[in-house]
Amino acid sequence: MGAAPARFVIIGNGAAGTYCAEELRKQDAACDILLIDDEPYTLYNRVSLPRYLKGVLLEKRVYVRDLEWHAKNRIDLRLETRVTQVSFDAKTVALEPGGEVGYDRLLIATGGRPNPLRAPGAGQATHLFNFQYFDEAKAISARIAGSKIGVVLGGSFIGYELTEAFAFRGLETHWLMRGPHFLRKALDADGGEVVRLLAQDEGVHFHAEESIDRVEATNGTMKVTTSTGATIDADIVGVGLGLTMNIDVFRGTALETNVGVLTNEYLETNVPDVWAAGDVAEFYDVVSQRHHRMGTWDNAMDHGRHVAKNMLGAKQPYVEVPTYASGMFKSNISVMGVTTEEEPRAEAIVEVDLDARNYKRLFFLKADDGVDRLVGAILVGKMRGRKKILELISSRAPVEERHRVFEMLAMPELPARPAAKAD
Repeated sequence: MGAAPARFVIIGNGAAGTYCAEELRKQDAACDILLIDDEPYTLYNRVSLPRYLKGVLLEKRVYVRDLEWHAKNRIDLRLETRVTQVSFDAKTVALEPGGEVGYDRLLIATGGRPNPLRAPGAGQATHLFNFQYFDEAKAISARIAGSKIGVVLGGSFIGYELTEAFAFRGLETHWLMRGPHFLRKALDADGGEVVRLLAQDEGVHFHAEESIDRVEATNGTMKVTTSTGATIDADIVGVGLGLTMNIDVFRGTALETNVGVLTNEYLETNVPDVWAAGDVAEFYDVVSQRHHRMGTWDNAMDHGRHVAKNMLGAKQPYVEVPTYASGMFKSNISVMGVTTEEEPRAEAIVEVDLDARNYKRLFFLKADDGVDRLVGAILVGKMRGRKKILELISSRAPVEERHRVFEMLAMPELPARPAAKAD
């Protein structure tokens, strides 16, 4: 008799988990695949949620996979199911509901959960929302429809996405952030000013170095008191204060964790037959030569497809430049590679045009060999040069004069040469 088919268990049906399951099935028609998640939904595109909030995308367009797809690909999907314990010695996962299941190889793709606002009255505020899951997006969208004034707290991407949605749908929008400007650990004052001007162009009231001290319910609305003593009567409050990785169930086990689950360049953990992918994976990046996380859809999707091959026996390092790209009000933003948020030792040079709302910040790091290399970049406004930046980062090419990189980005890109005809 032949060996029994391998049993793969995947915790988390986001982009990393679902695309891993898809790739496993493509590569191995016989294996068993169990996909577990505590939400009630099949895979939906979190990148699409901001457009859904703005009212420009129908709910059905948010979904990426449906139940029929899982059945067709023989992927056992367990929704509204919570993992309560993992035994790495016994190679079992305890589910509620569902009891105990065994695995041959396990993928941890648990992602993260939003940090709540911890201020007096916040826990009792009916119309105060985080923004991470589809249920939250539905509730926010419904509340926006009957609102006139909105408050957002958060100086990163979730805060921005909520602010843009509120303003786009006609609310008087107040954007609060605890730091001096947007992405304060990665942008400098000029970059923050470009983002402030873009927000101001859309009618947003910008409140730097200001947070929420108290929330009080008042006749169906909320009285928001800020750290400066100001008050805002708001119909809706959105909060984007970062994520906590979902690794609690692994505490006290042999699994090595930090902020997320630590892996090597193959996305393997320190525990045999266990891998991690997506937002929760604190992976060793061979391009920047350091561990870091990258909480983006593209990274999670690429992680999922890549880790599936390694779970099937390949030994291929994950070699991609982490990227994030998004619209920003009526402009654009792109983050590539490593910034000073992940690597404080990185040094930056800046090119800015406040009137045109254009900004470029390039991050350099000297390796142990003393050679200067481009390791990351942030662009706001025009995206010209983005492809060249990615090439420089991924190639780890030495940079002799940092400012010459700006000259290189300004050069027109040559058109692709036509493919040679076959004889």
